[in-house]
Amino acid sequence: MLEALIKKHRYWPALVPGDAMDNYIGRLNVGEYGAISGTHSGVPYNIWGMKEPDYVMKLMATGGQLLSDETCKETKRTWKVDGVERTTTFKYPFPVDWHFKYRHAIDDHNNLRHALPSIEDSGSTKRLLVRVFSFILALTEVNAFLALRYFVFRHNPDGCPTLLSFRRDLAWQMINNSFLQQRTEAGEILVEGPLHELKTAPNNARRYSYGRWICTAKFKYQQYYCRMRCGKCTRYFCSCNPGYWVCQKCHHKHVLEAS
Repeated sequence: MLEALIKKHRYWPALVPGDAMDNYIGRLNVGEYGAISGTHSGVPYNIWGMKEPDYVMKLMATGGQLLSDETCKETKRTWKVDGVERTTTFKYPFPVDWHFKYRHAIDDHNNLRHALPSIEDSGSTKRLLVRVFSFILALTEVNAFLALRYFVFRHNPDGCPTLLSFRRDLAWQMINNSFLQQRTEAGEILVEGPLHELKTAPNNARRYSYGRWICTAKFKYQQYYCRMRCGKCTRYFCSCNPGYWVCQKCHHKHVLEAS
């Protein structure tokens, strides 16, 4: 189920009778609620509204019930009418209760994701593809940490490792990645990590994308400028990063920077 708080700035979304909903729910007592239903692109949705003292709170979702039970939070509202103070107590309906209960989830997730030393802040590159990969990697890291904390150490929170410890262990596992290890027939690790081996691109190589070479270059032995900015053209690349053009003279500089 998807749920989102509606914050109207100027116009209502197309086909949403928001003003009519405000007029209807605005006449109810504080704490009372109503809903309208609709379908968009074949997906049914609900717009829930709850009367607050000075506005109508609205939520849009693709599921749920406009009911409340003993699990819903009981709350109180106090306001003034013609100088007279009024107070009412009521239970949130499910959609509103879920909103207040879980609205901090995204902020909490982002706080963990950006806690230093984070993967996204450690990388200084501005390349869009690498930045997107860093975001997905950091997102997965925090999801794994939260899953560990909830499913494994839910009843023993003191035994759960800190995010820093979890991040450190994850970093070492990425360095000692079993997918990058070459083993002998006896099972012993022969080489760990990516090899910085200078290789030659295939004929008509234009670029390397999604694990394969795109060989659409005009010339059979097409050359490209060395990425180390020495001004030379080359067909060589390092095995740790196919498609990253580097000449023979600058390869050792690349190895030093990578290490």
